Amino acid sequence: MKAVIFDMDGVLVDTNPHHKTAWREYYQRFSKELSDDDFVRYVSGKHNAAIVAHLFDNQSMTEAEVKQLSDEKEALFRELYQHHMAPVSGLIDFLEALKAAGIRMAVATSAPVENLDFVVDTLNIRSYFDVLLNESLVNRPKPDPEIYELAMNKLGVSPEESVIFEDSTTGIQAAKASGAYVIGVTTTQSVEELMPFVDETINDFTDMTAERLQRLINVF
Repeated sequence: MKAVIFDMDGVLVDTNPHHKTAWREYYQRFSKELSDDDFVRYVSGKHNAAIVAHLFDNQSMTEAEVKQLSDEKEALFRELYQHHMAPVSGLIDFLEALKAAGIRMAVATSAPVENLDFVVDTLNIRSYFDVLLNESLVNRPKPDPEIYELAMNKLGVSPEESVIFEDSTTGIQAAKASGAYVIGVTTTQSVEELMPFVDETINDFTDMTAERLQRLINVF
């Protein structure tokens, strides 16, 4: 393996509870309710355009209208999350270990660039990554593998040389379709829910040291 690619929400930071709160507040602005089941089914890991389509029952909207609604929700999320941000346990030590081992790293998120910048700069982790990709850089959102294929291309690695950390069903589908080795992070769904679809699971990065990764796939 020559590269590790990380999703962001639910992988670098456990933002899903805060995204859930933000989406619930946003749905309520339009007199709609968002249940836990609907959050997993229609929101978690989904592109904002798909979530907005669900919110408005697939009514016809212009691209500009969808972007405005998405931007409003993401601004609400950043406002709610700014005082709670913390890396997933063990992340910084894991990034340090990968960097020391000469492993190239990328973030490939379905979030807008504003959220990506917000997270990596607040946590001061931008310097670890060789590539940072956000939703605006691809035409086909997850579960299409385009963003992961683009990350591999920019890192100069093949799928066989890549490991992807993902947490959501949609993201895992994209990661597996890219041909990489996929490790599920159980911030969003349980081990039992993830295991049929991934190569390995972790609770957080205290479970996944560089040494364990070496033993798992013998690629360092």
